[in-house]
Amino acid sequence: MATTLPDELLSSLNESVKCRKLQQQQTACLLISDLFSIPNLVLHGTEATGKSLTISALLSKIDTPSAIIQSKECITTRHLLERTLTKVQEALGDTSPLVDGRCESISAFVVQLQRLLEDQKKFILVFDNIDRQREAAPTLLPALARLGEL
Repeated sequence: MATTLPDELLSSLNESVKCRKLQQQQTACLLISDLFSIPNLVLHGTEATGKSLTISALLSKIDTPSAIIQSKECITTRHLLERTLTKVQEALGDTSPLVDGRCESISAFVVQLQRLLEDQKKFILVFDNIDRQREAAPTLLPALARLGEL
């Protein structure tokens, strides 16, 4: 069953990011479909081909709340998790303080993320350059891959 996207969205995306029409359509279908919702989406490919630009342009055009985390700017796993919680909170317009400003572990991160997203039907969380995360714990990527199960 094919999902049709609004022509104005597709033309707007094509204006923002040239020569990526097929990739824009495929990504948009996966992220904004009302028929199904995927828990995880991995965009992988050669460096400097427009993956980050394409996803940023798409997220700026849709109504679904989202946050983009620049993973390579975070030094430790703790730094990444705390920055992620802050970005999610900013995206939701939540001004209440986090239960605990510190996030020492993945399990503490999951608890705080669940609290932030408890009233959300859908939230898009993008970890850009997660493969370049410095000092990443060996359990980081598998744990992030399971966030869609929340």
